[in-house]
Amino acid sequence: MSRLADILMRMDQEHARRPDPGSAPPIVAGPAPRRAWRIVGTLVIVVIMALLSAALWLRPQVSTLQAATKPAPVHLPAPPSLTEAVVTSSRGQAAALIQSGLVAARNGETEAAIAAFQRATDLEPADAQTWTNLGVVLARSGHEAQGIEAFRRALRAAPDHPEAHRNLAVLLDRQGREAEAARHYRAYLDRSAMDAPDRAPVAARLGEMSAGKATE
Repeated sequence: MSRLADILMRMDQEHARRPDPGSAPPIVAGPAPRRAWRIVGTLVIVVIMALLSAALWLRPQVSTLQAATKPAPVHLPAPPSLTEAVVTSSRGQAAALIQSGLVAARNGETEAAIAAFQRATDLEPADAQTWTNLGVVLARSGHEAQGIEAFRRALRAAPDHPEAHRNLAVLLDRQGREAEAARHYRAYLDRSAMDAPDRAPVAARLGEMSAGKATE
């Protein structure tokens, strides 16, 4: 009996160790940790993407940086207009003609001096000194009437021009127009410098005119 019992017990133990073909397969605990790491990795990726998106959104825009570093525009001066260029050119030509006229007058070339001054007055009609120079060379060449007109033009351009007053008074005095000449002599004395060398002869001539009227 004992031997048979031992055999039956051994058979029962072997049968317990054999898997039942009809039972469900045993549950394996291996995949559970692998799924957990996959979830954690997904969460980490999501967090990293969120941080990168936030960083990109907070970064300054390109247009803002360009606006901050863009240099201020340089304003170049406008080129001179055609009128300004013509004025500058005419003044330069007039100055050259005046210099040429003065040289010709000193050299006794009266006609050349007259031509130069006349061309200068055409370019600069408001230049009183040029009209005065023209009047002087006209008077020296015997064209007193034209010289008188030149001195009057000088006074129209600059009523306080002392030399124009004196030269006009001299020509008028030569023509016997003493009243008008005296008026311009006095204008010269009122406007000329106190140390001007012509003040003494002009004052003397005014004295003679006054004495002549007194004797009349």
